Amino acid sequence: MGAKIRMIEPDQVYEASIRTVDRTFLFSPNHRKSYPLLAASSPPSTLSLDNDVIPDPSIINVIGAAVGRALVDAPIQIHGFEANINHLHLIFSATQTQLDNIIPFFQTAFSLIARGVNRSIDREGPVFNGRMRAHACLSEETAEQKLLYAITNAAKDNLIERTEKSPLFTTYHYQAKGEPLKYWYIDYDAYWTAGGSRKKTHRLKDYLKWTKWHCTPLPNQQSKSISERQTWMRQQVKDLEMAFAEQRKERGRTVIGEKCLRETDPRDRPKNPKKSGPEPLCHASDKETAKAYKEKWRHFKNEHIKASADYRNGMRDREFPIGSFKPPLLDVAKAGSH
Repeated sequence: MGAKIRMIEPDQVYEASIRTVDRTFLFSPNHRKSYPLLAASSPPSTLSLDNDVIPDPSIINVIGAAVGRALVDAPIQIHGFEANINHLHLIFSATQTQLDNIIPFFQTAFSLIARGVNRSIDREGPVFNGRMRAHACLSEETAEQKLLYAITNAAKDNLIERTEKSPLFTTYHYQAKGEPLKYWYIDYDAYWTAGGSRKKTHRLKDYLKWTKWHCTPLPNQQSKSISERQTWMRQQVKDLEMAFAEQRKERGRTVIGEKCLRETDPRDRPKNPKKSGPEPLCHASDKETAKAYKEKWRHFKNEHIKASADYRNGMRDREFPIGSFKPPLLDVAKAGSH
């Protein structure tokens, strides 16, 4: 319970994950016609803009566009973003001036992803199952390990053999080869605000927009050239994929493969769903660093509990410890009604 009070510090790298209700991030070509991800450099004309036909966005495009749109209004630093079939992995940090953007960013990104996924596969109901888990990476080594863990997660889980062949969303192609993170979306809010289908002159294609974003290098990678960072990423991923292959060979396991993944029904749920294990407070390279962080967090938690109690009792100008967030006003209203 206690770990749910997050201590978010500026310029600190965090790894985070969130699970979905089902195998949401795949799509069944038998359910609804799906289109492959358009090349990032594709001009709008490739989207059949000479008529009213707009291709259905792939789940990859839905996720990429959601992240890009969220970063416009609430910029933070994304170091890596990866989708498995039923969860997301991301590595992020925020500068001092970006701390207040963290909650709005995730609220916007996850909301857009959920709405886009449901619209794409004619699905209803919540997409995400539970809250996001976020943990500080207290060293350069652990930050790199968690980034590579996210990037190669599908290969580690024996879904694919090579990360670059993944049919799931990945920032690998940007970080390893420099391919731009550019995605398109339909601005439905603007469409309906302007009258939507009630006006015969309105066409969805007129509300098609592009968004482009980038991954920020990890702090210890920023002194390297772009070429050096890409080489590092390719080599690290290759080494991990070779290790995964050896493990599969030893255990007699095989790769599921892209074809089977694409044929998986996105509403399918595993017969024996994997349960999340104990949630760590942080990721550290040694026990002393982890212990010091735990003591720091305990002090932070106590101060946050006191501030939260005062805030709920009407002290709206109560200052909270740096790196924490005030309780939502909706919760405060509920507390006051008892």
